[in-house]
Amino acid sequence: MVQQVDYRLTGGQVLNVFNQEFEEKDVWIKGEKIVFVGDNQDLEAKTTIDYHGRWLVPGFIDAHLHIESSLLTPSEFGRLSLENGVTRIFADPHEIASVAGISGIQYMLDSAKKTPLHIHYMLPSSVPATPFEHAGAILNADALRPFYQHPEIAGLAEVMDFPAVANGQADMLQKIADAQEAHRHVDGHGAGLGPAELAIYRAYGIDTDHEATSKKEALDRVNAGMAVFLREGTVERDELALLPAVTKANEGHFAFATDDKSAADIQKEGSINFNIALAIQNGLKPELAYTLASYNGATAHHLQNVGALAPGFEADLVMLTDPKQVTIDQVMVGGQFFQNKQENVLRLPGQQINLTFSKADLALPLDASKKAHVIEIEPHHITTKHQVEMVPVDEDGQFAPNETFAKVAVIERYHDLGHGLGIIKGLSLKDGAIASTIAHDSHNLIVAGVNDDDMVLAVETLKKIGGGQVVVRNGQVTTLPLPIGGLMSDLPYEELIQKQQTLNEAFAKISPLAFDPFLTLSFMALPVIPSLKITDQGLFDFAQFAFIQIQD
Repeated sequence: MVQQVDYRLTGGQVLNVFNQEFEEKDVWIKGEKIVFVGDNQDLEAKTTIDYHGRWLVPGFIDAHLHIESSLLTPSEFGRLSLENGVTRIFADPHEIASVAGISGIQYMLDSAKKTPLHIHYMLPSSVPATPFEHAGAILNADALRPFYQHPEIAGLAEVMDFPAVANGQADMLQKIADAQEAHRHVDGHGAGLGPAELAIYRAYGIDTDHEATSKKEALDRVNAGMAVFLREGTVERDELALLPAVTKANEGHFAFATDDKSAADIQKEGSINFNIALAIQNGLKPELAYTLASYNGATAHHLQNVGALAPGFEADLVMLTDPKQVTIDQVMVGGQFFQNKQENVLRLPGQQINLTFSKADLALPLDASKKAHVIEIEPHHITTKHQVEMVPVDEDGQFAPNETFAKVAVIERYHDLGHGLGIIKGLSLKDGAIASTIAHDSHNLIVAGVNDDDMVLAVETLKKIGGGQVVVRNGQVTTLPLPIGGLMSDLPYEELIQKQQTLNEAFAKISPLAFDPFLTLSFMALPVIPSLKITDQGLFDFAQFAFIQIQD
């Protein structure tokens, strides 16, 4: 008996991820599933499409990211991702959860329904990330547990509080146990961890990591039995350093991730399609690169029947005109060809910025005879260097910012609990200030500058507009409003990217910096990443895992 299906895709070179070969075969699709690959006289298609001269590969999977880092809502992020061949993502919404708690997570679930992109959420494991900063919410195991009833929840997101795991902190262990009880898995966040610490993670079932920055670190994780996500985002550019770790023997342990990537960078260079092209350009076989980008991402997250062009698998496909250049012709997601249709953006009501800040709060008296602890930015990395050096001090005994050293402050924005103040090196500010309500992971307000009046104006502006990003130069203000939790825009991605361009042009007038200043600045407030950071509670030394004074 002849079975009728929806599509027969014929004439194309189809990637078989199981034998790492392209094969000219037909792909038969019914509904959301692939029914058969090859010749089959018992199937009849409503629509036959000839893909002669093109290549068919599984839809790309981003194994770990934060939608909020794009400044887009999930629905707009879906539009941009699908244009780039990404049909499935694993997102950690701890940014919006840090701002709005469980209502933030529910917002992300609701917004995801407005895009055909397959969005899996990993529940945020650490809100707040550490006890060393104040966030807008505190999410314990009891608050997270009900979300496992949602099929979109794939597990527990990057466990970044290693001391909580190592010391057997009860709530953290309960979060891990709850995920496993719900038959979900747990992602790791092993920044700076060696084999002994990774063994502790593995003892609790944590089985992925995206924080490797070298071949050795990648192999340490493979040897511990973890899946390693080769990360290439806007700031975190680690893929080239990690590719030498991939061998024929261990290739199944690797997948691709972007982690944090701006909408502008996704539009300019791509998402996971950029990871693939970069890997191919640097010697990885195309067949293997596409496997890392699909099947390996699915298996790392314990998904069945996802990430391959084979019977019973999800009908997520990318059609290419050039597999080496990753030139995308069409995208199919869930058995339907992607049509770039804009949806209405959901709002997140009830978010207020609650802080007080004045010029007096920027006073920074120093002893001119002593060295100071300085945060030094590492370009294209979220880590920093902890420097101890002489800094300029004026005749009144106050720190005197210049093009080398700027002031940086993190201001608690939820309950008006005060601020931390420090010195930062590497922004190359000739004038003015920049500020943002994106400050990982608690998303307080972070401001840096060399002009106190401009710094205060930047803070006042963000409070007035309800959050976003701002550049101030001698009282002239350029803003990018982010009304959804101070993290996301309510604009279509095309308009957002244009506003980002305007903001970047304003920044270029006060600094020659060649990398993203706002995403870089946002990570200066993340104390779980080496080496010296700043939170609303002060200057934090990762090595000591404690607060320190600017001068000893």
